[in-house]
Amino acid sequence: MADLTSITQAKLSTFKKSAKPRQQLGCNKISGFFYLKLSHGGAWRLRYTDLLGKRRTATIADANIKPSQAAAEAISWKAKLREGIDPLSYKEGLAQSQREEEQLKAANVYLKVGEFFEAIYTPHKLDNYRYGAGTLKGIKHNFSHLFERDMDKLNSADILQWYNKRRSKGIMRSTLVRDYGAFKAMLNYAAQPLRGVSEPILKVNPIKNFTLPALTIKEQDDLEVHNEKLSHQRDIFSDEVKQQISTGLQLYSDNLKKKRRSSIAHGKSHLINLDNHTYPHWFIPFCHIARLTGMRPSDIYALRWDNLVFNQFNNQTTLSFTPSKTKKAENSRKIKFPVTDELKFVFNTWAAQQEQAKSGLIFKSERTNKTLERKAHLRHWKQVKALGGVPENLDFYSFRHNFISELVARGVPVLTIAGLVGHKDGSMIAANYLRHDEQDTASYLVIFGQSWNDINKEVESGV
Repeated sequence: MADLTSITQAKLSTFKKSAKPRQQLGCNKISGFFYLKLSHGGAWRLRYTDLLGKRRTATIADANIKPSQAAAEAISWKAKLREGIDPLSYKEGLAQSQREEEQLKAANVYLKVGEFFEAIYTPHKLDNYRYGAGTLKGIKHNFSHLFERDMDKLNSADILQWYNKRRSKGIMRSTLVRDYGAFKAMLNYAAQPLRGVSEPILKVNPIKNFTLPALTIKEQDDLEVHNEKLSHQRDIFSDEVKQQISTGLQLYSDNLKKKRRSSIAHGKSHLINLDNHTYPHWFIPFCHIARLTGMRPSDIYALRWDNLVFNQFNNQTTLSFTPSKTKKAENSRKIKFPVTDELKFVFNTWAAQQEQAKSGLIFKSERTNKTLERKAHLRHWKQVKALGGVPENLDFYSFRHNFISELVARGVPVLTIAGLVGHKDGSMIAANYLRHDEQDTASYLVIFGQSWNDINKEVESGV
């Protein structure tokens, strides 16, 4: 081994002490083989001509091994060249394979449903979707029993078992379709290449083509009953219900002012007196916006003062926003809602009560200064209903249904209504809101029958 190279241990030691950085100690026996002095340490290198005739220099060993060992490595490299193998390319290939193997090993850690959900999908949904937290909560509630399973080992039997169990508990199929869609979307995301990983964590979504079972006859009947109940929610508010809502809001406002006066009288003098506030609580203008615009609660929560755009040429203010439900869709459309005098009063009055009026969110948490929790309005709506005697089953979302129904009843074109409420076309409104009451229908049938009666009389009289 000692005769393989002219570089002895003694020569190497002397060279390390006296040489300057980047100086080389060459070998007289192996062409291109040398030791390179570096600022910190050194390296054994080999200069050679590759298979394409290109001169290359490769580090074949670090400074810690003996000259004879480095020489043996250099001879091995030259032998590979004679066999038609470029050692440097071979080494780089091995390193790349090792990196890919390490990446795959790291990715496989996240192959478990729960690991992927917590470490990768949760940050993705929270960072990119306004209401991603709700979707994540639904996935965890429905599919946590699969969190210890590998995603590629899931199958249709797992989903079918979940579906049947949930259906047996009376969960609506529409709800299960939504929950299953959220879970499938997560697996689809896992099957996409992620940043920093050359291969997707999941090669193929194993349930990509699985669909939930069709409704049974009984389930279809139940769904029809359910839809009938929903149709009543789309009816126009009666004058009595409108009066009840108005009364409830007024009593709610009075109660809040009364409680504040009591708090101030009992030592909390730092609190603001609400007697001169038209809206002593954010829910009251929130409710007025819902009834005057038909906006979804989620979109009202997201409203910012800069969504109100004033046009100085026609002296008209427009409420311009993109519905959160369709914000990420390719066919999303911006709503431009003309602000009426009544709606303008709501915005201006609420703005006058805010310290930072006309900037940021219109409704925000006093504690975090950020968007309110998306169901925060429900607690206040329940109290308003109780105070005003509003039917207990009247959902807050009915403000949207009433808004659409009233416009339909007034003969407003369906496409105009669709534009105001953020529908891409008028099909949903036509299918669910274009209804006539029984008296109207009966009168139409009378007219229809009368036309035939007139003809029959003419025939009988021989005219």
